[in-house]
Amino acid sequence: MKKLFKLPYWLLLVFSWEKSFRNNPIIGNYWLNRCGLHVARLVVAHLLFRFRLMLLSPLLAKQDRQAFLDNGFILKPNFLPEADFAALKHELKAYNGPISETLEGDTLTQRLFLDRAKAKLLPQCQRFINNIALSKLMRYCSSKNRLPLFYVENLKFHSLDATATDPQQDLHIDTFHPCIKGWFFMDDVDDRNGPHVCIPGSYRLSWRRLRWEYRQSLLASRPVGQDAAARYWDGSFRVGPDDLDFMQCQPPKVFCVPANTLLISNVHGIHRRGDAQGQATRMVIWMQARDNPFNPFFTPCPRLTARAFEFFWRRMMAKREQRLAKNGLLRYTDTGFY
Repeated sequence: MKKLFKLPYWLLLVFSWEKSFRNNPIIGNYWLNRCGLHVARLVVAHLLFRFRLMLLSPLLAKQDRQAFLDNGFILKPNFLPEADFAALKHELKAYNGPISETLEGDTLTQRLFLDRAKAKLLPQCQRFINNIALSKLMRYCSSKNRLPLFYVENLKFHSLDATATDPQQDLHIDTFHPCIKGWFFMDDVDDRNGPHVCIPGSYRLSWRRLRWEYRQSLLASRPVGQDAAARYWDGSFRVGPDDLDFMQCQPPKVFCVPANTLLISNVHGIHRRGDAQGQATRMVIWMQARDNPFNPFFTPCPRLTARAFEFFWRRMMAKREQRLAKNGLLRYTDTGFY
C-alpha cells in the first residue's frame, strides 16, 4: 500500500532531474528501460537543452557559443583583472570560519556554501558573484538563464591515511541530461594537484553514445542480487577504456591552467578529477547550475529564481548533510581552510 500511494510521486519524478535507478522504481524498472525509458528521457532532455540555448544565444558572442557547442566547455584565462583576483584570493586564503569536510577515498573536500548571507560577509566573493561576464556565461551554458550556486571548494589530496581511492577520479558522467559546473581556479593547476579532465564533445548524442546509454540503463536497473555493482552508479555511469573505444571518443583534455582561469563544462560529458601527486591542494570557486531538464523555457527573472532555488537547495542539502554526518562521512569545523 505504501508503494501504491507513492506511485504518482515516482511517476512525476520521471519528468524531473531525478536520476536514481535505486530510489525510483519507475526510473529503475528493467522492462521500462528495455523499452527505452532512459533513452527517451535522454533524447528529450537534449532537444530541450538545444532549444533553450538557441533562445539564449544573444547572451554570448558567436565564438563562445560555438566553442561550447563543439567541445562542451568554455575556458577563460585571466578572467579577472590582476588586482581583483589578488584581493579575492587573499580574502579566501584568510577566511577563518565554519566549513564542511567530506572524505572521498583519500581526498578531503572542504566546502563553504556562498549563499547570500555568507557572501555579504565576504565582499570580494560577492563582487565575483555579481560579475556580469560570469553571469552571461553561466546563464547561457546552463540554458536556463539562472545564476548558479556558488561554493568555495578546497581539495586536499592524499591528506589522510585512507586506503580507498577517490571515486571522482574515475571517468564518469554526472547525470542523464546536460548540466553545467564551473571552476574558477585560485591556484595554478598541473599534474600535481588534480587537474580537471574531460573528453571534448562527449556530451553530444551520437548513435554510439545512445547505444551505450541504453546498455548502461539495463545494467543499472537490474535487481541488486543480480548485479549489485551496477547500483553503485546510481545514475552517474562510470566509463571504462572499452566504453571509450566503443563510443569512438576523442583523446581526453587535461586542464593544466594558471590561477585566475575560469572553466565552465557540461558534465553530461565524460570527465573526471585528475590524479594528484603527494599532499597537494587546489582551491576553486565552484559553481553548479542544475535544473529540471524537461522545462522547455528559461526563467525570465534570473536573480529572483536564483534566490528561490538557493532556499530550496539549502534545505535539501541540510538533510543530506545530516545523513552524511550521522554516518560519519561529513564533519564541520570552524578553522577555515587549511
